[in-house]
Amino acid sequence: MKYTTSRFNWVAAAALLLALPTAYFIAINILKGFGVDGPYYAADPLLKRAGIKESLGWNINLLILFGPVLAIVLTVFKILKFQFHFTKQDFQFYLSVQKRWFHLLIAAFSAGLLAILFFYMLGENCNC
Repeated sequence: MKYTTSRFNWVAAAALLLALPTAYFIAINILKGFGVDGPYYAADPLLKRAGIKESLGWNINLLILFGPVLAIVLTVFKILKFQFHFTKQDFQFYLSVQKRWFHLLIAAFSAGLLAILFFYMLGENCNC
């Protein structure tokens, strides 16, 4: 009898799902800036059919802002390895980064999204 093991990582999937709404938000707003309004208004008919007449409000805004932050936190806990050793003479602390490329990619993707949001905030609010 053969057993198959799943290598699917729920933490990586959750981190990616937390970062994707921000990427979608950035992409559709860039397209709207170039004059392509289709993706920006694509969700309206679906939401109206579901009975949602108001915007999603603070819930979606919090997900767009804090989704990549939570994705970074989740992936950092899977990437970094901490070790402590106490002796009578000294205290040793080891920090190592594990080569989990998908987790590193998700962390870099989320950091890039946060950088885009940060520079957009600077550009929008700068009084230069």
